[in-house]
Parts: sequence; C-alpha cells; structure tokens
Amino acid sequence: MLNPATHFYPIRLTAYIRNEVEMEITVRNEGNEPRWVECDISVPEAISLAPDRQLSKGRVRLGIALPNAKATKKVKIYGGAGSYPDTYSIRLTIYGFGIDGAIAERYDLKTELRCEKAGT
Repeated sequence: MLNPATHFYPIRLTAYIRNEVEMEITVRNEGNEPRWVECDISVPEAISLAPDRQLSKGRVRLGIALPNAKATKKVKIYGGAGSYPDTYSIRLTIYGFGIDGAIAERYDLKTELRCEKAGT
C-alpha cells in the first residue's frame, strides 16, 4: 500500500510576479512488494510547470519504492503576471507499478497551493 504526501517550499506563491515554489512529492511504500512509482500532475492555467511557457500537465517518475521505504521527487511550480491571488488546486494521480509492469495501485490526490499579494 502506497502512502502519498506533498509539501511546498516556500509555502506560497506571490501573485503577479515571476516566482516559483518547490513541491515535494513523497510516496511511502507500506506494502510487502517493491513498486515503481510515477505521478501525473495537473495545475490550473494561472500557474505552470515550466518557467518560460504555459504547461499545465506533466508526469514525474519517482523511482523504486522498496517495502517500508519511500520515493521522493521535487517539482517546481511557476507563477507569473497571470497568477492572481487565490488558492490553486493541484491534482496528482500516483501510480504504483508491480514487478510485472502493470499498475498495481492508483491514488488520486488533491493538494492546494496559496497565491497571495506581496506583503500580505
């Protein structure tokens, strides 16, 4: 059984200016078999997964999570002139592939990223 979690650093984006946050995706394998872990990421149109263009969907390979171990990956999320003050919902779909290469586990997760004006 996979146990996913996310953390942001810094904890919020600043609205209307070019800046970034780092989202750390951690998946702990609480099962008895190793899992290859991948994650689909979907962000709203106001923010992006690329620094120089609009990119709202992406896939990250976290790697192999052995039993009672974890796999971790950091992803940058970018704000710019179009990122207005709001709470953005980021959707994650985490896949755990078994030893035969088939999807053994799937988890849908939603996390929220705050975007605020500077000085608030």
